[in-house]
Amino acid sequence: MIYMVPAIVLVIPLYSVFSQLGLRNTLLGLLIVYPATTVPVALYMLQGYFRGLPPELEEAGLMDGLGRFGVIRKITLPLSLPALASVALYVFMIAWNEFLFAFMFLDDPGIFTLARGVVALDSSEVPRQNLMAGAVVATVPILMIFLWFERFLVQGLTAGSVKG
Repeated sequence: MIYMVPAIVLVIPLYSVFSQLGLRNTLLGLLIVYPATTVPVALYMLQGYFRGLPPELEEAGLMDGLGRFGVIRKITLPLSLPALASVALYVFMIAWNEFLFAFMFLDDPGIFTLARGVVALDSSEVPRQNLMAGAVVATVPILMIFLWFERFLVQGLTAGSVKG
Protein backbone atom coordinates (compact mmCIF):
# COMPACT_ATOMS: atom_id res chain seq x y z
CA MET A 1 0.00 0.00 0.00
CA ILE A 2 2.83 2.39 0.82
CA TYR A 3 4.36 1.94 -2.64
CA MET A 4 1.14 3.10 -4.29
CA VAL A 5 2.20 6.63 -3.35
CA PRO A 6 5.51 7.99 -4.68
CA ALA A 7 8.09 8.45 -1.94
CA ILE A 8 8.52 12.13 -2.75
CA VAL A 9 4.89 12.69 -1.73
CA LEU A 10 5.65 11.18 1.69
CA VAL A 11 8.80 13.26 2.18
CA ILE A 12 7.04 16.62 2.56
CA PRO A 13 4.77 15.71 5.51
CA LEU A 14 7.47 13.58 7.12
CA TYR A 15 9.95 16.44 6.83
CA SER A 16 7.50 18.76 8.58
CA VAL A 17 6.68 16.29 11.35
CA PHE A 18 10.30 15.26 11.90
CA SER A 19 11.36 18.92 12.08
CA GLN A 20 8.77 19.56 14.78
CA LEU A 21 9.74 16.44 16.73
CA GLY A 22 13.49 17.05 16.42
CA LEU A 23 14.02 13.87 14.40
CA ARG A 24 15.42 15.59 11.33
CA ASN A 25 19.19 15.19 10.97
CA THR A 26 19.17 12.13 13.25
CA LEU A 27 19.58 8.47 12.48
CA LEU A 28 16.54 7.77 14.66
CA GLY A 29 14.39 9.51 12.06
CA LEU A 30 15.65 7.15 9.38
CA LEU A 31 15.22 4.19 11.73
CA ILE A 32 11.55 5.12 11.92
CA VAL A 33 11.10 5.66 8.17
CA TYR A 34 12.89 2.57 6.85
CA PRO A 35 10.83 -0.06 8.69
CA ALA A 36 7.66 1.89 7.99
CA THR A 37 8.38 1.65 4.27
CA THR A 38 9.79 -1.88 4.10
CA VAL A 39 7.63 -3.90 6.52
CA PRO A 40 4.45 -3.57 4.39
CA VAL A 41 6.32 -4.86 1.34
CA ALA A 42 7.80 -7.74 3.33
CA LEU A 43 4.41 -8.72 4.72
CA TYR A 44 2.82 -8.53 1.29
CA MET A 45 5.51 -10.77 -0.19
CA LEU A 46 5.35 -13.29 2.66
CA GLN A 47 1.56 -13.39 2.66
CA GLY A 48 1.47 -15.13 -0.70
CA TYR A 49 4.05 -17.67 0.40
CA PHE A 50 2.34 -18.55 3.68
CA ARG A 51 -1.04 -18.87 2.00
CA GLY A 52 0.52 -21.37 -0.39
CA LEU A 53 1.68 -23.69 2.39
CA PRO A 54 -0.62 -26.70 2.66
CA PRO A 55 -2.75 -26.50 5.82
CA GLU A 56 -2.54 -30.29 6.04
CA LEU A 57 1.06 -29.99 7.24
CA GLU A 58 0.04 -27.84 10.20
CA GLU A 59 -2.93 -30.08 10.93
CA ALA A 60 -0.64 -33.12 10.94
CA GLY A 61 1.64 -31.39 13.43
CA LEU A 62 -1.31 -30.59 15.68
CA MET A 63 -2.50 -34.22 15.46
CA ASP A 64 0.99 -35.41 16.41
CA GLY A 65 0.78 -33.45 19.64
CA LEU A 66 2.53 -30.20 18.79
CA GLY A 67 1.07 -26.99 20.13
CA ARG A 68 0.48 -23.98 17.92
CA PHE A 69 3.94 -22.55 18.70
CA GLY A 70 5.52 -25.97 18.07
CA VAL A 71 3.86 -26.19 14.66
CA ILE A 72 5.22 -22.78 13.75
CA ARG A 73 8.70 -23.55 15.09
CA LYS A 74 9.10 -27.10 13.75
CA ILE A 75 7.05 -27.10 10.55
CA THR A 76 6.16 -23.67 9.22
CA LEU A 77 9.41 -21.85 9.95
CA PRO A 78 11.75 -24.45 8.39
CA LEU A 79 9.54 -24.58 5.29
CA SER A 80 9.55 -20.81 5.00
CA LEU A 81 13.31 -20.24 5.33
CA PRO A 82 13.77 -19.66 1.57
CA ALA A 83 10.99 -17.08 1.48
CA LEU A 84 12.23 -15.37 4.64
CA ALA A 85 15.77 -15.26 3.25
CA SER A 86 14.72 -13.74 -0.05
CA VAL A 87 12.43 -11.17 1.60
CA ALA A 88 15.12 -10.24 4.14
CA LEU A 89 17.62 -9.73 1.33
CA TYR A 90 15.14 -7.65 -0.65
CA VAL A 91 14.23 -5.48 2.34
CA PHE A 92 17.90 -4.96 3.18
CA MET A 93 18.60 -3.90 -0.40
CA ILE A 94 15.73 -1.39 -0.28
CA ALA A 95 17.03 0.18 2.92
CA TRP A 96 20.70 0.01 1.90
CA ASN A 97 20.17 1.70 -1.45
CA GLU A 98 17.62 4.24 -0.21
CA PHE A 99 18.63 7.79 -1.05
CA LEU A 100 15.63 10.12 -0.99
CA PHE A 101 14.85 10.12 2.73
CA ALA A 102 18.54 10.27 3.67
CA PHE A 103 19.04 13.17 1.28
CA MET A 104 16.08 15.10 2.66
CA PHE A 105 16.52 14.39 6.37
CA LEU A 106 20.30 14.33 6.94
CA ASP A 107 22.50 17.43 6.82
CA ASP A 108 25.41 16.37 9.03
CA PRO A 109 28.15 14.57 7.02
CA GLY A 110 29.03 12.60 10.14
CA ILE A 111 25.78 10.62 9.98
CA PHE A 112 25.30 10.30 6.21
CA THR A 113 24.24 6.92 4.93
CA LEU A 114 26.50 5.36 2.31
CA ALA A 115 24.34 6.40 -0.65
CA ARG A 116 24.08 9.95 0.68
CA GLY A 117 27.82 10.07 1.35
CA VAL A 118 28.76 8.95 -2.15
CA VAL A 119 26.54 11.64 -3.65
CA ALA A 120 28.11 14.22 -1.33
CA LEU A 121 31.47 13.40 -2.93
CA ASP A 122 30.18 14.37 -6.37
CA SER A 123 32.02 17.55 -7.22
CA SER A 124 34.59 18.73 -9.71
CA GLU A 125 37.36 18.20 -7.14
CA VAL A 126 36.67 14.49 -6.63
CA PRO A 127 37.84 12.23 -9.47
CA ARG A 128 35.18 10.00 -11.01
CA GLN A 129 37.32 6.97 -10.18
CA ASN A 130 36.78 7.65 -6.47
CA LEU A 131 33.01 7.81 -7.01
CA MET A 132 33.10 4.50 -8.87
CA ALA A 133 35.16 2.98 -6.05
CA GLY A 134 32.53 4.19 -3.59
CA ALA A 135 29.80 2.58 -5.68
CA VAL A 136 31.70 -0.73 -5.72
CA VAL A 137 32.25 -0.58 -1.96
CA ALA A 138 28.52 0.03 -1.54
CA THR A 139 27.73 -3.25 -3.31
CA VAL A 140 30.11 -5.42 -1.26
CA PRO A 141 27.84 -5.80 1.83
CA ILE A 142 24.88 -6.76 -0.36
CA LEU A 143 27.04 -9.32 -2.15
CA MET A 144 28.27 -10.79 1.15
CA ILE A 145 24.75 -11.03 2.55
CA PHE A 146 23.53 -12.64 -0.68
CA LEU A 147 26.30 -15.24 -0.50
CA TRP A 148 25.31 -16.01 3.10
CA PHE A 149 21.58 -16.25 2.24
CA GLU A 150 22.26 -18.31 -0.89
CA ARG A 151 22.20 -21.59 1.04
CA PHE A 152 18.63 -20.88 2.16
CA LEU A 153 17.57 -19.95 -1.36
CA VAL A 154 19.10 -23.10 -2.85
CA GLN A 155 17.56 -25.16 -0.04
CA GLY A 156 14.17 -23.86 -1.13
CA LEU A 157 14.81 -24.82 -4.74
CA THR A 158 15.59 -28.41 -3.84
CA ALA A 159 12.95 -28.81 -1.10
CA GLY A 160 10.45 -31.44 -2.11
CA SER A 161 12.42 -32.57 -5.14
CA VAL A 162 13.72 -35.72 -3.44
CA LYS A 163 11.45 -38.01 -1.49
CA GLY A 164 12.71 -39.34 1.80
